[in-house]
Amino acid sequence: MSAPSAVADDGGNRRDRPDAAKPVPGRPDPNAPWLEMVPDDGKDRPGATTQYTVAAYYLPFNFSYDFSTSLASRSFWPSYNGTACVNLRATGSTDPSYWSREIKVEMWNAYGVDTRIGLPVRYKLDGYYYGYCWYGLNPYNEHYFRLTKDWGPSRVWGDGWASPN
Repeated sequence: MSAPSAVADDGGNRRDRPDAAKPVPGRPDPNAPWLEMVPDDGKDRPGATTQYTVAAYYLPFNFSYDFSTSLASRSFWPSYNGTACVNLRATGSTDPSYWSREIKVEMWNAYGVDTRIGLPVRYKLDGYYYGYCWYGLNPYNEHYFRLTKDWGPSRVWGDGWASPN
């Protein structure tokens, strides 16, 4: 797994291009739970309601995704040392040229007012798994990641996992 910093910046100067996820040899952990991604309505995050509708999870967990514009993960607790890694691959799309495209993953601190951590990270959609780790996350705050794409009205789907390293 690559070891870039949580804040994708260049000595304090923000870059225009987000960081890119790196190829990973792994696969989803067969012993980790499979979780559904959730609508990005905030109901699984602290402060959104007086009563949570979905509890935060601990890492690792596996997921599958299917979306057109954006989709959020379940809220989760980062590792005790403040890391969280997101690994994913695309397995199909309604756009036949999706394999030459990318989606972006954003990491968010869900405590109080949602705060994005660093810049979005680009993930290739060529059928291989790619991963990126965020460091320096607050281990006592719930987090979530958001998948986004900015091309066409098409859907894209695939699978992946979130892990502490």
